[in-house]
Amino acid sequence: MTWEQLQIIVLQKMFEIQGDTLVMDDSTTPYVKMMPAAANEAFSILATAGKLLKRTVSIQQGSEEPTQPSFTAGKYNGYDLRELCTDFYSLYGADIWLDDGENYEQTKAYRIEGDSILLLEKDTAGIWKVRYNAYHPRMTKDTPKTTELSFDREACDMVALYMAGQLCKEDEIQRAQIYMNEFATWLEELKKTSRRATNASGGGFYSLTGW
Repeated sequence: MTWEQLQIIVLQKMFEIQGDTLVMDDSTTPYVKMMPAAANEAFSILATAGKLLKRTVSIQQGSEEPTQPSFTAGKYNGYDLRELCTDFYSLYGADIWLDDGENYEQTKAYRIEGDSILLLEKDTAGIWKVRYNAYHPRMTKDTPKTTELSFDREACDMVALYMAGQLCKEDEIQRAQIYMNEFATWLEELKKTSRRATNASGGGFYSLTGW
């Protein structure tokens, strides 16, 4: 679903329009301008229910163009994933892979400091591929209409429901309550059935000499 298609669905819910064109007139323009904020609110709420995107970031050591660490301490280079990935929410379990030039395999040769800092031994060369949970990109007034939303169709439909509920609450409180109640019900079901994103802790997901 594109950003424009989402906006059209919101207008259809608010104004019961039948067309599939993003209509910009005196009635709709004020609401269209408020849609990015409403969409971003919905994205943040979905994140608390575990509706996150899976992304991968690569960290290189011992190459001609190594990844610049956030800091060095003792025998470690520290990489703050919040600095490397502007959309970072949390680590995806312990899903980290190492390509050392000879082997490519899942590794536990790392430590985690806090909830976002990856510690790697300075003298270990290779490319680490780190899987993480990411926030959905934020919408702005300048977001192109053709921008593809990264959520599945069901989640996009629920985002539209939330947006419509928020935008019409000043004018049609009963309609807004119906939409928000439906969104809340779906959200509770999502929390029950989704695998919640969890952070790797420094105590259980690291190994330099085994467990």
